[in-house]
Amino acid sequence: MLLKKVGIIGCGTIGYQIARSIDNRSISSTRLSFIVDSSLDRLEFTKSSLKNDKPKAFSDQDLLFHSEAYKSTDVVIESASRVAVRQYARHILADGKYLIIFSVGELVDEIFMKELESEAVKHTGVIHIPTGAIAGIDAIKSVRNHLDQLTISTTKSPKSLAGAPYFDIYENIRLHELTDRTVLYEGDVRRAVELFPSNVNVFASLALATGNISKIRVRIVVDPNIKVNRHEINVKGEFGSLEIVASNVPHRENPRTSTLAVLSAIEAVRSACNETIKIGS
Repeated sequence: MLLKKVGIIGCGTIGYQIARSIDNRSISSTRLSFIVDSSLDRLEFTKSSLKNDKPKAFSDQDLLFHSEAYKSTDVVIESASRVAVRQYARHILADGKYLIIFSVGELVDEIFMKELESEAVKHTGVIHIPTGAIAGIDAIKSVRNHLDQLTISTTKSPKSLAGAPYFDIYENIRLHELTDRTVLYEGDVRRAVELFPSNVNVFASLALATGNISKIRVRIVVDPNIKVNRHEINVKGEFGSLEIVASNVPHRENPRTSTLAVLSAIEAVRSACNETIKIGS
């Protein structure tokens, strides 16, 4: 099997763990060609953690795109931020590369998503949106044209929701003072993405899987007594119904990210780079 060269944009929790998995050969047939981050400290920390691969490190977009390391790369992983998706995605797809996007919230902008699709089609690029912290995406995609409604309720601890713009707008809600389970938000996906940008990739993934963002209703709950990130998905339609529950342990290095999301990210890269057998629709 041919080696795939992989580049990573964003050396936070997910990017770092993917880099380690490529370097220790947990993801076979891959080599790490470059890493990108706005933080020189994160770049240095990631590079110093690697034992086998010697990726080029960049904090400048222009230097990256003009480098041989980028030009020779097959698969690019975005694990940085919604801003990074805007900054890098068009160029990467225009270069015909396979792009895995983890900051999925940016893709609920339908105009922007269509622009990315157009670039991918014109230049034989690929947009890969991983499953992330939930289950059942294959089933939901299968019934996308036959569903009447989809609701998702996400419950997290105050620590996992801290820092969201929601709390700048609703200053009367003080996370550290809450003692009971509290519903913070009920509404549509777009507003949820604005209020909780670091916590809503699952909502955006569902919106893209259904192809109809207007059919999804979101509930965000904070519970000071919960130890997991819990997602409850209910789907109804002419096919019947689906009930999907994921209770995810927050990642030890970043409570806003679940351990399942990290493991899903690693599997997404493995799937992109090892195409002999595909499982799932």
